[in-house]
Amino acid sequence: MMNLKKDKHVEPTDENLSIVLGESFPVYKKLVEKLPNYEANLEWRFYKDGGWLAKVTRKKKTLFWGEPNCNYFTIAFHFNEKSSNGVFELDIADKLKQDFLSVLSNGRKISTLRINLCSESGLADIYQLIAYKYKAK
Repeated sequence: MMNLKKDKHVEPTDENLSIVLGESFPVYKKLVEKLPNYEANLEWRFYKDGGWLAKVTRKKKTLFWGEPNCNYFTIAFHFNEKSSNGVFELDIADKLKQDFLSVLSNGRKISTLRINLCSESGLADIYQLIAYKYKAK
C-alpha cells in the first residue's frame, strides 16, 4: 500500500491518504482544516523521484512542504539565514529546536526543519511554525 503515493495515476484523495497515513489521517485533516486561518492553500504535486508532495503556500510564499508516509505526515519548513534565528524564540518543543540547531550547523543558506506529525500533540508546534513563516520576510 505504501507504493500508492508513488503511482502517478493515483490521486492523493482523502480516501487514498487515509490508507497511507493510517491512524495519523485525522491529525492530518485537522492540520488541513486550520490552513485557511493562515490564508494558506494546499496543492498536491507528483514528483517522479518521491511521489506525492503537498506544497502549502500563502500567495506566492511557500509556508511548508508535506509528504504522506506510513502512519505519519512529514512536514518540512525551510528557513533562510535571516529567518532561521527566530525559530529559537518560538514556544515550540526543545527537541525541535535541538534538531534545527543540528541542521543549522551545516552552514547552508537554507535550513530545513522536518517534523513527523503522527498525533495531535505535534499540532501546536506546527501551528506556531506556520504563523512564524506567515509573518517572516
